[in-house]
Amino acid sequence: MAVASLSVVIISIIAMCIHSMPDFHQVDHNEKEIENPVMTFFEGFCVLFFSAEFILRLAVAPSARKFLCSPLNIIDLMSIMPFYVTLACDLMDQGENTDLENVGKVVQILRLMRVFRILKLARHSSGLRSLGATLRHSSNEVGQLVLFLSVGISMFSALIYCVEKDSRESELQTMPIGWWWATISMTTVGYGDTFPVTPAGKLIGTLCIVCGLLIVALPITNIFNKFSKFYQRQKLIDLRQSNK
Repeated sequence: MAVASLSVVIISIIAMCIHSMPDFHQVDHNEKEIENPVMTFFEGFCVLFFSAEFILRLAVAPSARKFLCSPLNIIDLMSIMPFYVTLACDLMDQGENTDLENVGKVVQILRLMRVFRILKLARHSSGLRSLGATLRHSSNEVGQLVLFLSVGISMFSALIYCVEKDSRESELQTMPIGWWWATISMTTVGYGDTFPVTPAGKLIGTLCIVCGLLIVALPITNIFNKFSKFYQRQKLIDLRQSNK
């Protein structure tokens, strides 16, 4: 059953990706975009499988309340509900009610929620479950990371603005652009769309990158240690369950 569920999850993700490609879009005689019948078939099949699986697990669960409060089961429910809500919106839209002129936008948003199906992989992955447990128990470390980055970004954005604002060649002419530059520099992303051009700005940029490496490394070490602990614990739990 686990192999079948995992296979359907992968098929659903692949179908969702293919559905976003323009080559697979279709239009009717009114030049209105319609659903590709092949993609609709795979979508319906996957949702029916997920729905049946969810209902069966709910039926055999000792406590329906605990079942519905489980994070993994909430993810399962959120992955199938957009299909039924979208179907209801499409049926309402056929009535050409003027009050439903924004139904199309709602449907598009609901279809984006299908991305939650990717999280269904957590049911079959010890690593993803361990990652979730790590994040739940690392609120202090994550909070410290956000605080350190916020202070550093605010400080370096102000410094880079002061030394670059008088240079015509520099794009760092405002504080918001400075925040963007400091964010991608401290996190070592470095898109390269904005960069300092003055010697003082380049010196500040060097300090910003070095400080970013140090700031990110400090809490990440504790988070990684917790992940290793939860991962080993989850592997033992999975091993015990497989031996039953």
